[in-house]
Amino acid sequence: MNTDLEKRIAMGRSAIAAQTELLHRSFGKVDSQWKHDGTRVTSVDLEISRRIFDTLGGEFPNDQLFSEESDHGPSKVTARFAWILDPVDGTNNYALGIPMVAISLALLEDGEPIYGFVYDLGTRCTTHGGPGSGLWVDDEPVKKREPDEWKETVIAMHSSIKTRHKPVVEAVRRKGIIRAFGSGALHLTHVALGRMDACLDFTIKVWDIAAAVALCRESGIEIHYLEESPFPLREFDVRMKSIAYLAARPEILEELKGCVPDT
Repeated sequence: MNTDLEKRIAMGRSAIAAQTELLHRSFGKVDSQWKHDGTRVTSVDLEISRRIFDTLGGEFPNDQLFSEESDHGPSKVTARFAWILDPVDGTNNYALGIPMVAISLALLEDGEPIYGFVYDLGTRCTTHGGPGSGLWVDDEPVKKREPDEWKETVIAMHSSIKTRHKPVVEAVRRKGIIRAFGSGALHLTHVALGRMDACLDFTIKVWDIAAAVALCRESGIEIHYLEESPFPLREFDVRMKSIAYLAARPEILEELKGCVPDT
């Protein structure tokens, strides 16, 4: 592992760890407002975003910093290293006191996710890793899970579904059990860890999944984007369009892709 990456991994873990006390202290107690796109935001989202970027920006002044809570317009991704942050993924859950919540931080190199950090409020653990760097829960390496031949396929899926996607959802639903947590980052992280078999989401943004994409690339999970892939990321925009994708182990993904037109 090169020194540039090692320094950023250490700083990424430290930056997230420093915010967990605030995340837990305000859980279910914070007031919220509504943004331009109808999604919820709290003062904790904004404060965690500011704190993490103060830390990373002070240590790596040439890196670009992008957050769901950024207040600027579209920005070209031009630096070798860029960070993408969702300070509170699952803000609805967070405001209501439902512990399916994550801090999701991704490190990109030339627009590609190379390391991800996902702090799970419910388990108080950080899953982190990336291609060639291993997959870890805190300081413990993750052992590869062998699939259980007898069990049903468990598929994570976001609950917000447009009419045009309903035929796909119905077809996929017949393949297994659907679970919806309200956190796109946790959906894909659990697939990377082998706790769930697949993930189908239609309304995800790049900050929701960038960290977990890095985890999947290390764990052997394949991602099939129903439209164009967001990576390599060339432009960051808080108003960017949603991403639709399927993710699973290769053998499951091939079966599920048959439910999606034109794949």
